[in-house]
Amino acid sequence: MPVTPSLFCMLEWHERIEAERRQPGARVFVSDYNGGHPFVEKYLGELADAAPCRLADVTRYSALDEDAVLRERIAEMHRRYDGAGCTPGRVLPGGGSSALLGTFATWLLLTGRRRVHYVAPVYYKLAFLFRRMGIEPVPVARGHAHQPEFDLRLPAERTVLVLTDPVWYAGRRVPAGVVRRIADWQRATGSLVFVDGTFQYMRWDGGRREETAHLPAELTLRMVCPTKYLSIHGYRCAHLLVPLHLREELAELHLNLHGDVAVSDRLFARRAADLMLGEGNAALVQHIRDNHRTLTASGALAAQLPVEAGFFLFARPRVPSRWFLALDGKFFELDGHPGYIRVNLLNRPGIEALMTAAGQVASA
Repeated sequence: MPVTPSLFCMLEWHERIEAERRQPGARVFVSDYNGGHPFVEKYLGELADAAPCRLADVTRYSALDEDAVLRERIAEMHRRYDGAGCTPGRVLPGGGSSALLGTFATWLLLTGRRRVHYVAPVYYKLAFLFRRMGIEPVPVARGHAHQPEFDLRLPAERTVLVLTDPVWYAGRRVPAGVVRRIADWQRATGSLVFVDGTFQYMRWDGGRREETAHLPAELTLRMVCPTKYLSIHGYRCAHLLVPLHLREELAELHLNLHGDVAVSDRLFARRAADLMLGEGNAALVQHIRDNHRTLTASGALAAQLPVEAGFFLFARPRVPSRWFLALDGKFFELDGHPGYIRVNLLNRPGIEALMTAAGQVASA
C-alpha cells in the first residue's frame, strides 16, 4: 500500500510514545496532550455543578445534528469571528475531532478517492486512517508553511488537499499568502480542501479571524474544535463547516458511523457556542501566554521557535531532551531542529519538570 515513509514512521513512533506513557514511573511527558487551567468551572457555567439529567432529558437520544439552535449559534459565531458568511446549513456538529476525521476518511474511501495531497504536517490519527484505508497521501511542499524553505507546488489536477492550520506543534498559523494561493488553485482546478483547524481561535494577538474561513465555501471542509479552544478535553465536541451540496451526504455518513453523542456533550456544545458569542476565551489565551513567559524567564529553554497560537511550543530545553518523554521533529515530518521538542504550555507538571531540571544543572 502506498504510504509516504515519513507518515508510516510517524505512526510507529507514536505507538512507542504511547507504550511508554502508560507505564508506571515513565519519564515526564512534557509534550502531553492533556493540561489544565483555572477557568474550567467558569467556562462550564451550570454544567460544572449540575448533573446532565437536571438540564436535559436523558431518556432521549442526543442528536447534535437535529439541534437547530446549536447550529445557528455555531454559524453566528463564525460570522462574527471570521467576517465571512456562514449559514446553519453548512454546520455539521460532531462528537469530537477524531470522529469527524474518521467520517472524512471514510467518505474519501466510499467516493473512490484513493489518493490525496497534503501540506505537512498531518495529525497522526488522520495518517493512521489513510494507512489502514489504503489512501495514498502525497506531499505538495518541502517544509512547513511557516518556514522560509516552504515551497508549495500544488498539482494541476483536480484532487483533495489536506491542510492543517495552525501548525499545532509549533503554534504557528499558515500565512495568509499561502491560504490565498490555495484559494486561487481551488477555483482554477475545482479541488476540495479539508482544513484541520483543530487549534483555531486561540490567537495570541487577540485576533479572531481565521484565514481559512475565506477559502471558497463550496470547495472547503473546515474542522473546528471547541474542546480545544476552551481546553476542556473531557467533553467531545467538534464541528465541520462543509459545502452545502455535501452536507446531507456527510451528515448521514457521520450519524451511521458514530451515532448520537452523550447528552453532556450536547450541553457542552451549546455552552461553548454561547461562551464564544459572549466573553470568549481571551482569559485562557492570556493564561497560556503567562505560562510561556514564566517558562522562558526561568532559563529552562536554550532556544525556541516563535509562537502565535494555541498551547504548544516547539523548543530546545537547556538539558538534553532525552531526559523527558517528548515528541520531537520526526513526529511532525520536520527535518532539522535537533533537540527541539513539543512543550504543552498548559501542562504544569511538564513545565515544572523542565524548570527543575535546568535549575539542577545550573546549580551543579
